[in-house]
Amino acid sequence: MGTLQDSALWVNDIIPGGSEISEVSCAFPPHRLAQVASDIVEGKIDGRIVGWYHSHPGHGLFLSQTDMETHMQFYQFSPYALSFVGDPQSGEFGIWIYENGAGVIQLPSNYIHII
Repeated sequence: MGTLQDSALWVNDIIPGGSEISEVSCAFPPHRLAQVASDIVEGKIDGRIVGWYHSHPGHGLFLSQTDMETHMQFYQFSPYALSFVGDPQSGEFGIWIYENGAGVIQLPSNYIHII
């Protein structure tokens, strides 16, 4: 959850997806996303959907083809949608965005500020 302010995207909250999980994949169930969108409209949640997050424990930082397709589904909520991938084993993370003409790209670390 977040907002666009002064040409910067601020992420200020996360909402767990109640994922459907297997050993090598997870899915954000469509009914859960619909519930989150409904809660925003009804004022139960403040902000807007600005992306999604997941982890690749021990596998490094990348977006699979499925991840890129998921990213583009979140693009419907905001042209500034992001994908956050963390690797809890290495302590690293990466953030991806969609850039016109280039597709889904990883943000350079100097664009990311953690407060």
